[in-house]
Amino acid sequence: MRGRLGVAILSAASLLVGAASLPARKYSPAFPREFATEVKTSNGFAIWDVTWKKGKSTGMRELALDQVTVTLTEGAIKVIRSDGSWDIQQRRFGSVSFQSKGTVVEEEGVSEAPSRAIVFQIQDVAPTKWPTTEGVPGMFPRVGAVELFETDRIRVWDAEWKPGERIGRHLHYIETAAVFLNDGMIRTIENGVPNPPSARKAGDVVVSPPIKVPHEEEQVEGTPRAIWVEFK
Repeated sequence: MRGRLGVAILSAASLLVGAASLPARKYSPAFPREFATEVKTSNGFAIWDVTWKKGKSTGMRELALDQVTVTLTEGAIKVIRSDGSWDIQQRRFGSVSFQSKGTVVEEEGVSEAPSRAIVFQIQDVAPTKWPTTEGVPGMFPRVGAVELFETDRIRVWDAEWKPGERIGRHLHYIETAAVFLNDGMIRTIENGVPNPPSARKAGDVVVSPPIKVPHEEEQVEGTPRAIWVEFK
């Protein structure tokens, strides 16, 4: 009996050692992948235009970077986790979510109309920040902008340009990126002189490097609104 028990214990221990020595499972990165188009890449961001089509699975993937997702076309997505648990998420227009680096997940569209979103991958860098100019605030906080959430590296803002509501003089001290939710026209004002207005369409993606010229901003036409991702 002792001999047999000793062999059994030894065999179990050998199995444990063997399991511990097995390499960790590797997953494909979140991007690139089917139905995802890279829109812009900068020092701070890799930005993707993504759709989730009905019955099309992404496969189980691991996020190589933190990411912020902004829904442009609402729809339902089945989200499956590495432990086998899952749920159906109804993504609403303008909804914003954050997923941290290392998350392992599979996604599949389940609604007839594909859901679409812009995904901001946050590069593993520390972007250059311009020295602060005394008396000139940064881009945020500001009138018409609501902070949605923040992490240790970024802040996310929902910003509008409203008729008759000029955004005061400020500077862009650090890199930011945005996707527009509504159409409209915006212009900047430098030293009291208006610049030609810029037209923005829903779905437009912009990356703004640090801007060293103090300026104001105002709505010219429509109701421009954008979700901004700002490095701290």
